[in-house]
Amino acid sequence: MRRLLLALALLAAPPAFADEPTTVIIDNFAFKPNVISVKPGTHIIFKNQDDLPHSVVIPDMKVKSPLMDTDGTYDADFEKPGEYKYFCGIHPMMTGKVIVAE
Repeated sequence: MRRLLLALALLAAPPAFADEPTTVIIDNFAFKPNVISVKPGTHIIFKNQDDLPHSVVIPDMKVKSPLMDTDGTYDADFEKPGEYKYFCGIHPMMTGKVIVAE
């Protein structure tokens, strides 16, 4: 009985990471959505659907993606709570923010 209760408790516990990744689309010189709220441990895929190359720079995470051509992607894990502003390294007027909260 104790093992059954333990197994049920483990199944009911929230996962450490999101079940599915979240996608931010780059299109028409903009990140869409521009601001996104996620839980800690969320995996975000940045996908370039623009005709020009772009990159993702997240200063607080010391992240700078390589250039992404059309249909290129860059993945990032947001594990700690906080607000993470980011921008395109080629077009700094393109900005966005990920809010990570419990």
